[in-house]
Amino acid sequence: MLLELKGEGRQPAGRQIVAQIQCLIQEGHLSPGECLPSTRRLGEQLGLHRSTIAGAYQELWALGWLELRPGALPRVRRRGALMTPTTPITGQFPWAERMVVPPAEPSPLPIPGAPGGPISFNALGMDPRLMPLEPLARSLKAVLRREGAQLLDYGDPQGLAAFRACLSHRMAQHGITATPEEILVTHGAQQALDLALAGLARPGDAILVESPTYNQMLKLLALRQVRPVPMPTGADGLDLQALEALIQKERPALLYTMPSFQNPTGRSLTQAQREGLLALCERYGLPILEDGFEEEMTYFGRPVLPLKSMDRSGLVLYSGTFSKVLFPGLRVGWLVGSRACVETLATVRRAVDLGTPPLLQAALEDFIRKGHFDQHLARLHRAFRRRMAACLAALRRELDPEQVCWEPPLGGYLVWLRVLGLPENLDLEEALRAHGVQVRSGSRFFIEPAKGGPYLRLSISNLDETEIVRGIARLGAGLRALKATHPPPR
Repeated sequence: MLLELKGEGRQPAGRQIVAQIQCLIQEGHLSPGECLPSTRRLGEQLGLHRSTIAGAYQELWALGWLELRPGALPRVRRRGALMTPTTPITGQFPWAERMVVPPAEPSPLPIPGAPGGPISFNALGMDPRLMPLEPLARSLKAVLRREGAQLLDYGDPQGLAAFRACLSHRMAQHGITATPEEILVTHGAQQALDLALAGLARPGDAILVESPTYNQMLKLLALRQVRPVPMPTGADGLDLQALEALIQKERPALLYTMPSFQNPTGRSLTQAQREGLLALCERYGLPILEDGFEEEMTYFGRPVLPLKSMDRSGLVLYSGTFSKVLFPGLRVGWLVGSRACVETLATVRRAVDLGTPPLLQAALEDFIRKGHFDQHLARLHRAFRRRMAACLAALRRELDPEQVCWEPPLGGYLVWLRVLGLPENLDLEEALRAHGVQVRSGSRFFIEPAKGGPYLRLSISNLDETEIVRGIARLGAGLRALKATHPPPR
């Protein structure tokens, strides 16, 4: 093996040895299995210390060119198809090209009301200014004093028994009869939805969903490789007759719905619509995944009970969460279903996750049992009744009713706007950002391109009345400017 080292000003000797041996192998001068000189012999040939040769051989081994075994001469490695000279890896490994998971969307969340900054109607989570931090801190200290290290060990993957009993009591307040054995505690509602898909849907199955719908659910459906099929709607909402025909055609594995304060539209199904939907699914034996993510947030009129409260055949799997009314970062949610279903999903959960931290469950149980949660909800209802009223009044005052239409919600945090007279493919998020207001484009929530828009979702969950009014004023100014620059076709 002939190597020629260049003199001063060139690469270090070790790097030259690596490059030249790579070249000899690529050009076929060194064959797979052929031995190379020992470190001592090659060092003598080149006038180098054997440690320099040993370092070069180690680098060639790390790069996959050589085989090194104790007491044996280095050998040229037999390289597989992925390591042929025609496909070398240069620079960083191309993870972005290999990953099957779609990249996460950036989600900037500016501080609400920051002077001179944008006003954001994007965030859908509890306003930090309304979080009951002190009572939770006292509950955390109390359960740690009382139960100590036991709460810092692994717990029951189905959830802490006392906490499930607490959830059972709260579900009863919404008309849902569920024993602690029929409840599975999860890492937020997102894991609850994913577990339901994992247990009930196979790749290629059809899943009936509202359109528009929760955009993170659409991502879960894509990851689970199932087909979202939009449910038909009419002038009065869900079209049950067309839905029956769709069920017969698609034979779906599951129907996913948010009957109360739907994300993104904020709409709620009426009692009659709920009864009709449940009866239809019972007729065809179609399981329902009910997302009750804002169940606690009725503050206009009387609340309509969940589908699960009317479920007599165990057809409905109900998902609940504390993220939208309490502490999003605690990531505590739950599933309510028949015991057979919950036990199966608990087995699925054990395969990927050992359970929600017992400390958080114990602290929340203490927090709820001592009445802090009900006090917090009463405060939320007062605050958001004022905030939503301010939002709707500002919309009526600042927006042209011939250009923008919306439906007043009965609760929750969301208002869904349909904007008329502008191109359906216009990027309203980018256009309105220039006017100091951040919104969510409706296109994020549709399975297929939306008709009759564009649409906007406004969330008031992180804004007080003053910030809401200022933000709607900016929104109105921005839409008027866009209408001036995008006149309707003649």
